[in-house]
Amino acid sequence: MAAKRASGVDEVVNTIEVLPASLNDDRIRWATFYRIYTDDFLSRYAPGGEFEVLRELEDERRFPGMQPVGGYAIHIIVKNGRTMLLGGVGNAVDRQIAEVRAREVNGVFGVENSLIVGQ
Repeated sequence: MAAKRASGVDEVVNTIEVLPASLNDDRIRWATFYRIYTDDFLSRYAPGGEFEVLRELEDERRFPGMQPVGGYAIHIIVKNGRTMLLGGVGNAVDRQIAEVRAREVNGVFGVENSLIVGQ
């Protein structure tokens, strides 16, 4: 609705997809979150650092289905066991490390790395 009211916008096409509820996808998402944000090189992308990541994981155990709160630079989307990484990182090495960490998670069928370098 806000986009429609912006000046110069004639049409808005909503292509947002609601993903089906899946315990396996949720497990993969949290495992990927843990692998990426507790990595020695990538933890700097977590607001509050590794301590905040561990708090998020503890909250998820108490409140299943809860998503991480905060401005995380690397966004993790999982659909049918396939992981997509979105967002931005500072350099190509961090981009590659994030992909490697995502591929290490058990049950992942594939990883699409759409991270942008230089963000």
